[in-house]
Amino acid sequence: MTPRRPPRPEPEHLHNEATATGDHSIAAGNIRNVVIRWALQHPSARWLPLLLACAALVVTGTAWPDGPASQYVLWGALVAVALGTAAARVLVQRPRDARIVATLSLVSVLATVGAWLAFRDVATHGEIDATGKITSKAPDLVDGAPLTLTLRVSPGEARDALRLTLAIDDHDPTAPTCRPVSSVALTSPPYGGAATPAAIHDGGTFDLPVDPQARTVRIDLTLHTDHGCRMDVTTTEATLHNA
Repeated sequence: MTPRRPPRPEPEHLHNEATATGDHSIAAGNIRNVVIRWALQHPSARWLPLLLACAALVVTGTAWPDGPASQYVLWGALVAVALGTAAARVLVQRPRDARIVATLSLVSVLATVGAWLAFRDVATHGEIDATGKITSKAPDLVDGAPLTLTLRVSPGEARDALRLTLAIDDHDPTAPTCRPVSSVALTSPPYGGAATPAAIHDGGTFDLPVDPQARTVRIDLTLHTDHGCRMDVTTTEATLHNA
């Protein structure tokens, strides 16, 4: 009868590798547990979501671009959620369930990140009010008179379209009005295509394509009115946007 052979011992390097891997996993788990325990229980940790939300709000305020408030609705809603949940996290000092603290912190941090991304999207692609940066008035113009509007654009305001609203009013308010028969038309085609429309009356709006790389936008116009009428042309609104 052949005697049974004793089991072959495992290679030493395999045994060490498994032990090393297990030790690393245990160490990583312990570190994770310590961090989670600190974030949920340490008195200072409850302030972190609020500090993060306030810091993002301050940075946003320093880089706030002009434009209609409606495009910041999503940003405002996310900021409200971030600050509200962060404030609740500060007030909840000894929760009965640790999941409440974890949920408040997570929601606040995610809302802060979302608000920042929403703000950056508006700052890069949203509308910018340029009314105060464009020639505001061309007074005492007669039929066929040319006028030129100039807009300076900074690199951070680069857009590919300009929405321009003009007022055409009588130069002499005591004279019979010429507003119904007065209009302003583009003298030359704008950059990249035709404007919409090609001519406007008082209170009308041009939508002009512009070169996003240009730092100066020049708009050449011509006034059309009846003989003997004298008109003032004023910029009432100018908005840079992406078409």
